[in-house]
Amino acid sequence: MRKQFLWFAWFICVLVCVENVQAQCFVLGAQVKNEVLVGNRAVPIPEGTWTVVSVHTVKSSSNDEIAQTFLAQLEGNRLARWLNITTNNAYHPGGWARDREICDRKDVHFNYSDSSNNLNDAECWVVNHWGSSLGPRPWQAVVDFYRWSDSHERPNTSLGLAFFFAKHGDFLTVQYSFNPVVAGFKDTPTAEWRGNPWHVDVAGKDMTKIEYLRGLKAIGQDYFAKLRKVLR
Repeated sequence: MRKQFLWFAWFICVLVCVENVQAQCFVLGAQVKNEVLVGNRAVPIPEGTWTVVSVHTVKSSSNDEIAQTFLAQLEGNRLARWLNITTNNAYHPGGWARDREICDRKDVHFNYSDSSNNLNDAECWVVNHWGSSLGPRPWQAVVDFYRWSDSHERPNTSLGLAFFFAKHGDFLTVQYSFNPVVAGFKDTPTAEWRGNPWHVDVAGKDMTKIEYLRGLKAIGQDYFAKLRKVLR
């Protein structure tokens, strides 16, 4: 009886998450459309149904609560696209440090950054590639995502879009990643940055990769217009 009740509760929560975009469901495996609540902030998500695969809250160095959520889409059993959304749970009067990995990097396929360089009012995004590595001291949400995606053919290198916004005492970071293997490209031998076939100096000589990256840029421009409305 208890197992039946738990299954029924999970099923109802999944239905609520799909039908009511204002609901936040912390049940792993729940499905969401249109937007998702991360912390107390409604964040628009790209088209389609997304599965919640990791949710966690951590404390920043200034003891502020930071919420992080991973959503994913599969094609068959293969990881095709995923979102990593991070934001603050409560207003922080001191503002938030500018994310220079997004705002100020030049060795990327495309970069847009606001010109004001104001820590309390920033809008930036890039088209970039990332090696699939946990890195030093990963947050628990990242660890949980990697554990989950180990069985879903996570690529050694992903392509994608990274967005950073800061408005006064709030920030939002979204990384939208794509598995290039799904698009017909061979996976890279390793997750190393150096010598990666998707590095801008190398990929820029391959017309097929250039066209793929142009497609990602177009997706990024559309998504940027939606995300920049989240923080008020």
